[in-house]
Amino acid sequence: MSEFGIILIDKPAGITSFDVVKKIRKITNIRKVGHTGTLDPFASGLLPVCIGKATRIADKLSSKDKEYIVTMKLGIKTDTGDKTGKIIEKKIQEFEINDLKQIIPDILNISEQIPPKFSAVKIDGKRAYELARKDEEINLKARPIKIIYFEILKYEHPFISYKTLVSKGTYIRVLSETFAEKLGAIANTWELRRTKIGKLNIRNSIKLEELTQENWKNYLSSIPDILPDFLRITLKKEEIESFQNGRFFAVAETNQNEIMVLDEENNCIGFAEISNNIFKPKMVLI
Repeated sequence: MSEFGIILIDKPAGITSFDVVKKIRKITNIRKVGHTGTLDPFASGLLPVCIGKATRIADKLSSKDKEYIVTMKLGIKTDTGDKTGKIIEKKIQEFEINDLKQIIPDILNISEQIPPKFSAVKIDGKRAYELARKDEEINLKARPIKIIYFEILKYEHPFISYKTLVSKGTYIRVLSETFAEKLGAIANTWELRRTKIGKLNIRNSIKLEELTQENWKNYLSSIPDILPDFLRITLKKEEIESFQNGRFFAVAETNQNEIMVLDEENNCIGFAEISNNIFKPKMVLI
């Protein structure tokens, strides 16, 4: 199998991220397919799907900052933090738009977050949501996060729409609840759409229902295109053999923790590190 790369999918609401993977396996007739950064079934938006050897670079995408457009519903709290959950509290309150805007500085100062109990976080080898469904006691620890950007887009009671850019590991369901708490209210996430991952934009994606066995290769992006910020080094033909075999060798560049390795046709053939002018292969994709 020679084709590998990444397809930017616009995931529809109502299916899981793994459902997307299963459909793309069927379309491409390639077994080695994986997504980067799970979207909840009720959520839609940008889901990069790695094909073939590109599955090995999934973590390099999932670690990027992510942008979302969110609608939260005031007055209802659910056990999952979104509209799919069981209602556990109701509290009807109305606010002025200025009340909402005054909360933004507090949101931008958030530095940690406790993941929701209905999440894929592992506790003693089991997913938190598996324990939550059995009503078992769950003790999740706070994790460092960063809210980089937060803007109120619209308020039509009981719905608040906002746009936010957040670091890896941020749960939007919890962010919506936190926003409501700072208002002295309760809420759940009603709609969620991911629009960016790093420099990848939903505008460059294809809707899942439009992808076919005939056109999928047209939407297959190369690793250099998907990871434009990586430092790069181009190897000559005689150096590529050493790289393939995992051998160290001397280069002019020095001290790069991780660098993308290209051949002379600008194809990504892996990743390496350079320390004191010594080139050390870390991941070989050929």
